Amino acid sequence: MVSFVTETPIRQNRLVLIGFCAVVALAWFCYQPAISGAFQFDDNVNLGGLAKIDDARSAFDFVFSGVAGPTGRPLALASFALQAESWDQGAAAFLKVNILIHLLNAALLALCLYQLALQRAIDRNDAAIVAAVAASLWVLMPLLATSSLLVVQRMTTLSALFMLLGLSAYLFARANVKNKPKRALAGMSASLVAGTVLATLCKESGLLLPVLVLVLEATVLDRPDGVKARHWRIWQFIFLVLPLALLLAYLASWSNYPDSLVARRGFTVGERLLTEARVLWIYLSKALVGIPSHLGIYQDSPTVSRSLLSPATFLACFAWLALLLASIVWRRRYPLFAVAVLWYLAGHLIESTVVPLELYFEHRNYIPIVGPLFALSSFLFLHSARLGRIAGVGVLFLAFVSAGFLYTFASLSGDPSSASRYWASKYPESERATWRIVRYQLAEEGPLRAIETIESFVAAHTEYAYMRLTALDLLCQHAAEQDHRQVVEQLERELPDVHFTHNATVFLLKLFNTASGSACKGVDPGTVAELATTLRDNPRYANEPLYNQFHQRMLAFIARQKGDYDATIDHLRQAITHWPSSHLNAMVVMAMGGAGKFDAARNFIDDAEALGPANPAKATMWQRNLDDLREYIRNLEQNVRTQPRDKAVLGVESAQL
Repeated sequence: MVSFVTETPIRQNRLVLIGFCAVVALAWFCYQPAISGAFQFDDNVNLGGLAKIDDARSAFDFVFSGVAGPTGRPLALASFALQAESWDQGAAAFLKVNILIHLLNAALLALCLYQLALQRAIDRNDAAIVAAVAASLWVLMPLLATSSLLVVQRMTTLSALFMLLGLSAYLFARANVKNKPKRALAGMSASLVAGTVLATLCKESGLLLPVLVLVLEATVLDRPDGVKARHWRIWQFIFLVLPLALLLAYLASWSNYPDSLVARRGFTVGERLLTEARVLWIYLSKALVGIPSHLGIYQDSPTVSRSLLSPATFLACFAWLALLLASIVWRRRYPLFAVAVLWYLAGHLIESTVVPLELYFEHRNYIPIVGPLFALSSFLFLHSARLGRIAGVGVLFLAFVSAGFLYTFASLSGDPSSASRYWASKYPESERATWRIVRYQLAEEGPLRAIETIESFVAAHTEYAYMRLTALDLLCQHAAEQDHRQVVEQLERELPDVHFTHNATVFLLKLFNTASGSACKGVDPGTVAELATTLRDNPRYANEPLYNQFHQRMLAFIARQKGDYDATIDHLRQAITHWPSSHLNAMVVMAMGGAGKFDAARNFIDDAEALGPANPAKATMWQRNLDDLREYIRNLEQNVRTQPRDKAVLGVESAQL
């Protein structure tokens, strides 16, 4: 092993620590301009419930009401709940915490890589340099900026925090395996289990911790001397191989997308895999040179790869296949090469393979890019003293360039209004960029300017014609006296062919509420319901449970306005068949109570108990809400007996759509 250092050990370690602390301070400085930024993208969808937290019960409901993933991500939501009082004050407080988590993760990453280098029998001083360099490049990497600057992506960084804590504890326990093998294996096991569970409760990518440890054990780490080969194989199978097998089995369940999912997403499982092969190379190029204008969430979506015969797709797939095979076959001969490839691919195993998520998000590289950085740092600073000296200059240059790019990107994020105009001009084909500028035009230039932007974008991209629903809503709010039937007719022609968006229910609901609350020529609640029906006939929406639930709720609301009790209940029951919810339960019970059908309401509540979710926390919330509804019916029935009916029966006015 060639040592790069020439200083005394104590002095060298001190200089490395000071240098790394300076880099962390530089990262804090670079992120500072972004603190004046705003909530973006799906922050409101996932975190809007913070506005309702005013006691322990509402906090509990928020923490266990998550829908961002199969687990609900309660631990991440709990961290947001602690800041509930800051929700109405903007994103600044949340962004500060996000940035601090990122800096803490950098320190944990340096510790993990230092421990890893030591277990590779690398000199302590060289190990410190390798760890500090890799963690420094990581904390300044512009590609990872959205992991902290999108508030809701704390789910990613907090999951990474527990993964790094678990990995550090694992490596600490492993260091003692020669002297105290039983205690060490117990500590390694506990670290993996605790780290994986806690990380997964923040985001499902935490399930990858055992897989990443398996990569380390198969490449850069040797079998510990203190454990018999047979016992080591058994332990590895239980704690490393079996979790990977279970994960692969889950991924195999996505081997064929149903037609309805293909219609919504716009790609098959095979097409997604082909596209992700290209996307993974794009990530790596941006990790190396993270030019601010090429980063963020407001870019054009990647073109879907429809065929392996496309030259770019073929080269991307062939290159990954060759690298994968080579890294497996020569994992012991070239361990740094193997850990770079296998760690990166393993880190993308959930979000960049067959799970039908969006095709591109930069925050998915938060943990995967660690492997290539460790391998690069180790090669540069341990291969030879001469290369190490040259690499030192190169690393300093790259760090300062990255810091400059990071500061520029953070500055742009910290000025939301200017950023909206920049992204819209930079990426005129991006729907997200268009929505962002519309939001600020509405606040700063008025509705007519926002409507003009929507119409201009939709004229060039009819697949996004559902944006006209927002334009129509603005017209009804600010030009209600004009006849808008022409816009309605245009929507009726275009909605059957538009792309899928989860926001369709939001657009329709806003328009429905506007049409219900004021007279808008050519648009009434029935008109909006007809538009909703037209959209439901679009094959991309026909089998989507949440959209169909919303559609039935809308029809129930209209029936209620007409005083048609039977139709109201029928539509609400149909809505429940698409997607049960406590809110729907309340609407049904209030409708029945308002009509004096108290026995029917109690029977409905009894039946609803069987529809509770499997998640224990959500099941508790479900049952508690049903108990509240029982109490509501009990009080309402008692009032009917003691007061005149017109005062006692409240109807369903409080059951909002």
